[in-house]
Amino acid sequence: MRRPIGAGPWPTLIFLHGHQEGPRMGGGVFVGWGVLDQAAERGYLAVAVSQPSYGRSTGKADFCGPFTQQAVRAVISKLRADGYVSPRKLVIVGTSRGALVAGLVAAQDSSVSGVVLISGLLDLRDLGEEAKASEMKRAVLDAVVAETGGGDEALRARSVMSFAGDIKAPTLILNGGKDDRTDADQARQLADEINRKGGDARAIIYPDLGHQIPVEIRSRDIDPFVEEILGK
Repeated sequence: MRRPIGAGPWPTLIFLHGHQEGPRMGGGVFVGWGVLDQAAERGYLAVAVSQPSYGRSTGKADFCGPFTQQAVRAVISKLRADGYVSPRKLVIVGTSRGALVAGLVAAQDSSVSGVVLISGLLDLRDLGEEAKASEMKRAVLDAVVAETGGGDEALRARSVMSFAGDIKAPTLILNGGKDDRTDADQARQLADEINRKGGDARAIIYPDLGHQIPVEIRSRDIDPFVEEILGK
């Protein structure tokens, strides 16, 4: 966590990481990238949350399921209870796995002010068929099965697309056109579905990029979105 100069409460950014191989640093990756310091310099309370089984967090991974979602909600509740968060001034930024968690938490918590979904596999229900065409999607499917059992209800419950109508916070969805793990069409479809059901969403596709969208590139679109919601 990085706090801005001055007394709180502050407009707040919550960062959720994706899957990590090898050393699972969890939310610590955002410290290494300098993301938290940059956010604090702009006047935001910046908090990186480690999902269960990542970083120093405890508990078993459930692939963005109820346990992971509750862990994130618990952090947000604690920040609010401690008086750190300005009312109606909280944006969640999730990458890859973190994008699924961010979208699902936003669907449950109407006090979330905005959500950014980066390189997320937003509808897991078709993953079995898609995995035949991509080695990386097969690896994702294997992880889903290992952590959840892979039943139809488990996939539906972890699909942001299933809850598009419940996301009322402004939503920015970013995806690489050459992503081998996710589907740019899903990003467009989720934005369309959120808007169709009365929400406010926009999808941006980077046609020449893959799963990893460099921070300096995505920040050009994320920063104005965040500033519009939280203020400079």
